[in-house]
Amino acid sequence: MVNENDRYPRSNPPFRQPIDPSLQHELITSLQHSAVGWALFDPQERLCAANGVGRGAFGVGPDDLPSWEQMMRDCHRHRRGVLIDTDDIDAWIARVRQSHRCQPVRIFESDLVDGRWMRVTETTRPDGWVLVVMADITPLKVNEATLRRARDAAVLASMTDPLTRLYNRRFIFRRLGDLLTSAHEMRFPLVVAMLDLDHFKRVNDLHGHAVGDSVLQHFAQQIQLQLRPQDIVGRIGGEEFLIVLPNSDAAGASSVLERLRLRIGDAQAQAPLRYTFSAGIAAAVMGDSEADVVRRADAALYQAKSAGRDRLVVAPSPASA
Repeated sequence: MVNENDRYPRSNPPFRQPIDPSLQHELITSLQHSAVGWALFDPQERLCAANGVGRGAFGVGPDDLPSWEQMMRDCHRHRRGVLIDTDDIDAWIARVRQSHRCQPVRIFESDLVDGRWMRVTETTRPDGWVLVVMADITPLKVNEATLRRARDAAVLASMTDPLTRLYNRRFIFRRLGDLLTSAHEMRFPLVVAMLDLDHFKRVNDLHGHAVGDSVLQHFAQQIQLQLRPQDIVGRIGGEEFLIVLPNSDAAGASSVLERLRLRIGDAQAQAPLRYTFSAGIAAAVMGDSEADVVRRADAALYQAKSAGRDRLVVAPSPASA
């Protein structure tokens, strides 16, 4: 009878040789001076060893061996090492303990008081010892922030008129469609106003496009001063603007635009030159598309200009037209 151990002999243990003391010293020295930080905690959560980077990340002196909790409290109290932005350190420690030492391996990012970012790998052994390894990822975070800013700038540019910093035509019409859908679903009123600067071509012809641009910028600023946070405005043409006023009726929109008209007259001293505007106002009705309500506002704007400019005209609702 063949013994199973003879048929499948166990592999021999790897050949082991004592580590040369000089090599061991060199390894420990390299770990102490490594750019990667590390710290070792015993089962009672007391720091047993760490290199310089690790101690710096935890705000610990070269000879200090505090507990993990004491380190966190010192970081918070003295604003050093790990950045702990809280008014209640007890609640913060209790929250962190829900994940601290609860997994064999935990990887997370931590920012330090000095502005650096660390990628932390926390390895918890079955016997309770914990090894924490920290790599400085500050350059990566800076690059990430740069990319995020570039992305945000690109998104903003895609929806913004570069001259007035208002929404551009494409974005304002898309938002109008969204707001109109919400108005129909929620049964709240919505008003659209079309505004046009009077005789603007004459401004460009007599004073130049630089002055014309300054007039447009001044007008955009005055509009924004009169609107509520939920109102939106965009530049949809050379001297033409579209305002959307959710949860407002024609009377409320007329009051807003009349205040704007009077303010434009009062603010002429700060304007590049005297100017006026005309406006057409249309209240949305159930079943309107964005094209429908804009068409009525545009027709009312045409009436305002035909009646002498520098005035507001409210479009009649389709039911009473």
